[in-house]
Amino acid sequence: MAEDALPPEARRRGVSGGTFAVGVLVVAILMFLAGFYVGQIYAPTKPPAELPALVIGTNTPFPPFEYRDDNDNIVGFDIDLIKEVAKRMDRAYEIVNFRDFGALLAAVSGGTVDIAASAITSSGSTGATRNATMDFSDAYYESDQGLLVQASNAANICGNDGCTGDDIQGLRVGAQSGTTSEYWVYDNVPDGGANMTTYPDVTLVLQALRSGAIDVIVIDRPAADGIVATNPSDYRVAGTVETNELYSFAVANNDPDGLLPGMNSALAAMRSDGTYQTIVDRWF
Repeated sequence: MAEDALPPEARRRGVSGGTFAVGVLVVAILMFLAGFYVGQIYAPTKPPAELPALVIGTNTPFPPFEYRDDNDNIVGFDIDLIKEVAKRMDRAYEIVNFRDFGALLAAVSGGTVDIAASAITSSGSTGATRNATMDFSDAYYESDQGLLVQASNAANICGNDGCTGDDIQGLRVGAQSGTTSEYWVYDNVPDGGANMTTYPDVTLVLQALRSGAIDVIVIDRPAADGIVATNPSDYRVAGTVETNELYSFAVANNDPDGLLPGMNSALAAMRSDGTYQTIVDRWF
């Protein structure tokens, strides 16, 4: 800008063209920043949408992991554990009960439920097969299988070293369909489960044993203990089958909603701060 082009006030005060231009630029920058700052105040960034409630599926009755109490509430070890996990993930949730274990597994595989919490074995050949259609959290419990008979049945079914498939060969065996109990019978009883009857839920298996339609139930040992604890006059545990199965929570294959990192982080924190052990002591 030429000297003559300066405003009269600038010429009177001896301001050079270069100084004036710099001043104008500084003022423009300050005005731009001020406008940007005001814009941030009056046009804030929209907060992220609230995450939807998690749909958590389970399969009752399977005490002490999941069952209905006297008030018809779904309670149990799995339920307390997954509720605490959801809380630490800052997620609301709803619990949906499936009477058929196979239907629950299909629901989580298909994304109908977000998380399946139902003493689901994630280890061994069964876990590997399931892993083709669903993904698992870190394991949270180790279990074996057990044999359940009528309380009036005093027969010594198993040897001193635990129960084997040979011990129940020829007996009429019942198991819940789609479970590791069923698969163990197929894989370990010499007749390949020729005398086995499967049922969609544990209630029907227990009814069959109580009525005398079957001689023995193969079921996860903690569940066998839980059933006897509430029905000591009807059932007794005849022995243990050591399988060292690991339980995990399940989500849809490839974890499309990215739930597993938060779930695993919560489980690890619960073990570290003692919450996990508190829940274990409550149910076992």
